[in-house]
Parts: sequence; structure tokens; C-alpha cells
Amino acid sequence: MTLHDSSPFDRTASELERLLHRDRPVFPEFEHVHRHLDTMRNEPYVQAMLAEADTLLANADMIPQTTYSRHQAFALRGEREPYQAPYFLKRHTLNALVLRFILGRRELKDAIHDYLWDICEETTWVVPAHARVIDLMAAETALALVEILALLGEELDPEVRRRVQREIDDRIFTPFFQGHFDLRWFNGSDNWNGVCSGAIGGAFLYLEHDSRRLAHALTLILESLETYLATAFEEDGGSTEGVGYWQYGLNNVVVFAEMLRSRTGGQIDLLSVPRMRQIATFPAKMLLPNDRFVSFSDCPADVAINPGIIARLAERTGEPSLLNLLSPGSTLDHQAGGPRGLRNLAWWDGRRHEAEPVADTVLPATGIARLTEATTGGEPIVLIVKAGHNDENHNHNDVGSFVLNVAGEDFLTDPGPGRVDRDYFSARKRYANIFANSGGHGVPRVGGQLQGTGRVYAGSIHGVGPDGAHGRKAMAVTFAQAYPVPALEHAQRRFSMDQKTSIIWLEDTFRFADAGCDLEDVFVTWLPVTVDGTTALIQGLHHHLRVSIEDPAGVEFELEPLEEESRANDKADVLQRLCVRIPGAPAIHVRLRLEIVPVGPALRKTAD
Repeated sequence: MTLHDSSPFDRTASELERLLHRDRPVFPEFEHVHRHLDTMRNEPYVQAMLAEADTLLANADMIPQTTYSRHQAFALRGEREPYQAPYFLKRHTLNALVLRFILGRRELKDAIHDYLWDICEETTWVVPAHARVIDLMAAETALALVEILALLGEELDPEVRRRVQREIDDRIFTPFFQGHFDLRWFNGSDNWNGVCSGAIGGAFLYLEHDSRRLAHALTLILESLETYLATAFEEDGGSTEGVGYWQYGLNNVVVFAEMLRSRTGGQIDLLSVPRMRQIATFPAKMLLPNDRFVSFSDCPADVAINPGIIARLAERTGEPSLLNLLSPGSTLDHQAGGPRGLRNLAWWDGRRHEAEPVADTVLPATGIARLTEATTGGEPIVLIVKAGHNDENHNHNDVGSFVLNVAGEDFLTDPGPGRVDRDYFSARKRYANIFANSGGHGVPRVGGQLQGTGRVYAGSIHGVGPDGAHGRKAMAVTFAQAYPVPALEHAQRRFSMDQKTSIIWLEDTFRFADAGCDLEDVFVTWLPVTVDGTTALIQGLHHHLRVSIEDPAGVEFELEPLEEESRANDKADVLQRLCVRIPGAPAIHVRLRLEIVPVGPALRKTAD
């Protein structure tokens, strides 16, 4: 899709050279926050930053080292953590040092020099898992270092400043000019483009003094970001990568956009395009009660929110639903100080906003729909279902997966991300992991077959809205195409929510061109479950979910705890598969009744 008839992204180098003002600051708010930070120290967000910073400073005299053996851990065993843990700890500690330094601890200057110098001494800024010329972490390192130079200025020794500038030019600027066309993320359609293009564009705005070279770099950055906004998000603004990667991909885009707006005196305003507001509507549509997000794809249910980015994006796009992410219960990313932490202080007023009640919504292009209701006691019920296809960014084979959340607890769920290692991001091995294949999701197995991998394996959402005259809401997913089973002519999953009783009916229907296949209907949960024939009781803290088989007759629930698989994916709890096995037939109909039961004294004792 195109962004706009007169897109601010479509600028020639000569136009950019004319519009860029050297005397305009890249980030004008820095000076204000730097000057007034001491008066802000008692604000809750600053206190949280300081607490995190002081924890890091307790061991700051030992600079974390990214050694050869740690680097080899990925090549030998596919492990990311041995190298990435000290890599990120070093950068977080540097931010903590900078925060305490500008608050008056001048004795930390040498430590800041040492950390900057040590990062410059690293053989590569690219982490072993990526093996590219410029990856996410290299681009972000460049922006982080150049912002520290801008923040501390001449308080840093000239030799250190020159070294940082030289390393950024050698590791980022020169390779970008010489080989941007070979970088996988350049003009790419996932979060990598936003992260890398935004970070590198910001670094150029800070550091590049040659106006022609800067203008040339910015034409490339704008080209790449235009592609990102047009292709990394669906026509309805949704992201198949989930809210976590939605935020990660946009963080540096927002930063770069505001830098460019400042340097051009407001004449280039990337956040003003209508497409940005459309994209900004997405995360609130993925919210569940209790400040959690739906865990489709590789998105965790708990996402730490960057308050400065979210507040500025809400302000600049005029999208108020973003403020729902800054509710009193939301988890904030404190950044442990440094320029990013200061940016949060500049862009966010510290206010928490009471989130609006979660409402019905449909993202037809993304393939996600959400229905809401309330229990008889008034607690929120949210049912959110996914269609889409099985070649999405951060793909899981999960067409038909859904989450049923009652008052903040997921009773039936999507398992979320698996363990991030080499195999998990290997095209050959990823789908051996049940957290990526359909075996760990609440979707059927047809004739023993899991869902296929690839864009052709897909589904669609339809029928979202009132369900006739029954006082119900309904939605459905058709997903026969998700299975490599030629005889499967029709497969539909339909939900119906009774607005008076809060009872939900789930119906799965299948039709085959031949005698049919055996079917295993599967639902997954992290909560304790007891099974008694045709009834399963899923036990939450404040409610239970009683699941009853109404059709077909003669089948019962089976419970399969996935203990080994959960441990292998670093899960604190055990994912459980609740299964119904049905013999093959030309047509199969499964009907389940889902009844939400408040936990009274007797039931609460059972749950304990």
C-alpha cells in the first residue's frame, strides 16, 4: 500500500539538504530534562529508574565481557544467553552510570569512559545469532552511544568522543552506504526495518556534519521506513508480530521522526501521515483485562511499555486509545536511565490513565477478532480469536487459536513464544517446537496432521456480531485451508456468547469428501484442570471454567500435561492439552459448553 499522495517520505537529497538546519537541535527536550532532572528525582518513574540504576551500579566496577567462548556458545550449542547477557548488561550499566553522573556523581566519569571505550573495543557489535554486517543490536548501539555523546558533550574526554565517532562511522555509516542494498532489513517488512532504519537515521542526524552525505543517508532511511510502514503492518494497521514487536519496531521510528521534525523545523513530519494513526490503533485492540495482551505469535502476555514513546505517539497521531497502555497496572520499561530514560521524562508527564473497558473489535486484514461480555457478577469476559495464515512474521501455525480471558485470567489460551535459540529461528527446525507448530495450540489435529507451514495454509474470520434473535454475540473462523488434508472440504470454529448467562458455546464442524479422518480437538491452558468424563474444570483464582461436551455422544476429555516441552521452553508453569478424540466420519460436529463459575467458599477450598 502507499502511505499518502504527498508523502513526507518522498524527498530528494537536494530537498533534504535545503530543509535540514544545522543550528536546530536534534532533540531539544534533552537540555530541559538535563537541567531539571534533579527536581524530578522524587517522581515515581524517576525513583524506579534510580532503583534499577543503583542495582546495576553495585557491580559496575567489573565491566561485563563478551568473550570468545561466550561468542562460540551460539555456534556450538545454539545458545544466545551466554553472549547476549553480558552484552546487554554492559549497555544497561552504562546508561545507569550516565544517569547518576548527570545527577551529580561526577566521580563516575572515568567509569563512563571505560564503558564507552570497552564497547568500542568489542570485535563486533553484531550478536552471534544474527551474523550480519549491521543487525538490530549494532544499530541500537550506535544510536545509544551517539546520544550519550550528545548528552554529555564536552564533559567527555575528546579522545573518547573521537573513538566513539570513528567506530560508528566504520561499523555503521560506511557499511550502510556501501551495502544497504544487501542488508536483509533494508526495505524489509518486519520490525528489523523499523529498529535499524530508525536507529541509523537518528545516529546520522546527530553525528554527520557533511550536509550532502547526511542528505543521501536520509533519502535511503526514508525509503526504507516508507516500506516498513506500508508492508510490516496489515491494511487495517495490525501487526502479525504482536504488541511486543509492534512497540520494538516503532520505538526508533518515533525517535527518528521527532529528530527529523526538529531538524527541519517541522517541515518533514513523519508521524502526521494517516497511516501512522492507523498503526497506532493496534495495541489497544490486543488488550485483555488486567493490563495483559493476547499472546498470539511470539508476543508474551506481559509487555513492558515504553511510556515516552507511547505518550508521544498518542499525542502526535491523535490516537487516544494508546493511553490505555499507560494504566495504573501496566508494566513500564524503566530503561535504567541514559538518554532513553530521559526521553521518557521529556515525552511522558508521569500520569497513569484509567483504561477504557475492552470492547469488541475486528481486524479483518490481520485476521483477529475480539468479543467482550461480562459475567453475571459484572467481571469482564474477553474472547479473542486468530485466523490469518501460517507464514506471518514471527509465525506460529495457529489458525483458529483463541484466548478466553475472564477478569484478567486466561482460562483457554495461546501458548505464546517458545525458547529463543538457534533452532527456534531456524526454518528447518522451528516447527519441531510445539510452541511454534499447531500441536501446542488450541486447534484441531485432523487425520493425525498438524497445520501446514506457509502462506497457503490460512483461515478467515466472519460472522462477527449479533447472533440472530438469541441475545448472543458470535464470530467464526473457517480454516480447512490450514491443513494439508485434501479430503477436508470444510472446517469452521464458531463461538457464541450468551449476553444474559455469560455462557459460551464453541462449535467445530468438519466435512470431508470421503469417509473422513479421525479428529483430535485440542484446547490448551496454563491453569490447573480436573477431568471427569465429558466435563473438565479449569481452575482459576477467582473463577472456574466448566467445559462440557454436548456433542458428539460417546467421547470424553483427555488431559495431557506437556511437562517436558514446557521445561525445554523455559516456562515456569506446565502447558496442558485438553483433548477430545473423535472417530472418523464424513461429517463431524463438536459442541462444547463453556460456563464461567464464580469461586465460592466451597469451590475455593477445592482450588486451594
